[in-house]
Amino acid sequence: MKIETVSSAACSLFASKEIDDKALFSLLFSPDELKVVFDASFAKSTGKGTDRLNGFQYAVRSAAELKIASTKCLNAQYRFSPFMETLKTKGRDKFPRLIGVPTIRDRVVLHQLNKFLAAVYPDRVPKNVASTYVRSIAADLNLKMSGDVWVCGTDVKTFYDSIQQDRLSRVLRKRIKFWPALRLVEHALVTPTVPKNTQRSRHAEYRLGKGVPQGLAISNILAAIYMDDVDKPMLAMPVSYYRYVDDVLIFGTEDAVQKALATFSSRLKYRGLSLHSISSGKTQIAPLAHSFGYLGYTFKWPVITVRTATVERFLQSIAAKFSDYVHNKARRLEKFEYLSDERLASIFLLELNERLTGAISGQKRYGWIAYFNQITDLSLLHRLDKTIAGFFSRLSDFNRAAPGDLRKLSRAYFEMKFNPQGGYVRNYDKIVTPAEKVQFLLARGRIGPQEALTDDQINERYEKYLSHVLFAMHSDEGQIYS
Repeated sequence: MKIETVSSAACSLFASKEIDDKALFSLLFSPDELKVVFDASFAKSTGKGTDRLNGFQYAVRSAAELKIASTKCLNAQYRFSPFMETLKTKGRDKFPRLIGVPTIRDRVVLHQLNKFLAAVYPDRVPKNVASTYVRSIAADLNLKMSGDVWVCGTDVKTFYDSIQQDRLSRVLRKRIKFWPALRLVEHALVTPTVPKNTQRSRHAEYRLGKGVPQGLAISNILAAIYMDDVDKPMLAMPVSYYRYVDDVLIFGTEDAVQKALATFSSRLKYRGLSLHSISSGKTQIAPLAHSFGYLGYTFKWPVITVRTATVERFLQSIAAKFSDYVHNKARRLEKFEYLSDERLASIFLLELNERLTGAISGQKRYGWIAYFNQITDLSLLHRLDKTIAGFFSRLSDFNRAAPGDLRKLSRAYFEMKFNPQGGYVRNYDKIVTPAEKVQFLLARGRIGPQEALTDDQINERYEKYLSHVLFAMHSDEGQIYS
């Protein structure tokens, strides 16, 4: 069996019951398989954990360290390094979301652990694209008589942080019998998430007795497994029930929705979870004729649009690019002598256009327009295009008018949805060779014309820039507003 096919083949064998969870775990965590996963998915990673090593730096030691990691995983002796704390803002007047960033070694292990859990719990693998939920909701609503439909929107309080670790472990033990696999999950749950530069002697202060750390490869599926005994009974009730992480939508007749909400709240309470009260404004029940929101979308049935606050935040992020261009232009010209006024203007437009159209990387679609591709309110996109074009009135470099090659959200909506390979949307998967990466970096002003770089240096600089671009697009996507 070729090494690169081990993971998929092992999962297929497990699904057909030809191997048990011990054999599956052993195949997924073999030294060769861990090394293949690192080379394929993490060798170019620019992210750093508490050990301060990115993928490029870890590569030189990867074979030896992953061999040791394999032995420890199989012997139930593996220990994760503390996760690096990063705070993700959710907007004004809201506490930020605490995300844990693992070391490269731990990311490889968690990646394989996620594959293991997905094979054992195929029915609990989360659908990661929120727009698939919105598409299903729209199709579901089209089948109902609007006069008989009531809608309840609510969300679970501090969802990940409130999950009971001991209960989750008991749930996992019902299906997972191989002790090292259980031990690996349980240790990930108790590993602390610590601020940068925290002394080792203080790590224990950040260890929590409950909750699932956010940001790990296994976070979503563990939460889904925990909610299995809630979701299945709710799906059997005479209502339409949708749950995307902590956001819940229920619709049906008024009486059925009221009973479903009470049942849902009771089942959560039994598992240490709770909903926001109706008085808080975060739980609402109203006829379909009233507008309601879900996952950053607003339903004014039959029109599907984007929540006003979400639109405003997107415009603010675009306006911030204009401000950054104006205020940092002189500094950039001084720092990078090979750049000129014309080159900076060209680079600004390239990056702005990409922010508007979104991009494709790793066969995944990124960006605001990719996330909100289920809207039917296309007039919103034309209004946004007009507003963004108006931002150029503050830029003398563009003669205070939008350039003719400024890309439009209204066209990007159709291109991303129906013709993603047509060229209007940047596809980073087509940039493969070092020469192609150099050409791209030159166009973006990230390499000087006289700068000589090795292939490794080219790859590292390209991956760092790509991570920066995709992170900005990801921040524009709807989940940050939910």
